[in-house]
Amino acid sequence: MAKPYTDDIVVRQVAVGETEELMTFLLAYYYPEEPLTAGTQPPEPEAADKEFLLSNVPFGTCFVALHEGRIVAAVVAGPKDSHEPEHMAEEARKYAGGKWGSILHLLSAVETATDVCRRFSVPSCLHVHALGVDPQLRGRNLGGRLMEAVAQRGRDLGHQLVSVDCTSVYSARLVQRLGYQLINTLRYVDHLDASGQQVIRPPPPHESVQTFVLHL
Repeated sequence: MAKPYTDDIVVRQVAVGETEELMTFLLAYYYPEEPLTAGTQPPEPEAADKEFLLSNVPFGTCFVALHEGRIVAAVVAGPKDSHEPEHMAEEARKYAGGKWGSILHLLSAVETATDVCRRFSVPSCLHVHALGVDPQLRGRNLGGRLMEAVAQRGRDLGHQLVSVDCTSVYSARLVQRLGYQLINTLRYVDHLDASGQQVIRPPPPHESVQTFVLHL
């Protein structure tokens, strides 16, 4: 159901038939500035990366903000359970050697360190994977509105927790303002491959992945 505000922005759930429009927006306003994507080569995301994000749409846990019918912000979230650390490690091995594999290598390390479902003794939670905002409409709390929509959807589905791995200093500031609790930090310079090389080198000012949770 669409959620109107007093201004000209409408936040609503992404429909299954809108994946193409969602990805078009993410390619323009999420991927180019996302530190894991920007910190690995080539600059374009791999097909498996894009397919993973879109695989969350059928859960009804992805939302967009619309201005005059145009997508100006989007969030991608989906459920995970206590088996996620093992699943992430398997996916990282599967895609080893490519850009998506390098990203999964880091995210798997984060997942193993945080293990939020076991840590907080919950059967499942909603995890935020991506958040993008059109720079022309930044400063209007669109990111906050989308995160609030995810939290409400989590409550509606019976989840007790929302988690997010903030790869950017800006997303970390946002969720802190929303009351999220910091539970883990992994510095990019500390995440190395088997040969001792730094796996991901994001541009400044991004220095770490910070994992936050919100209890619902």
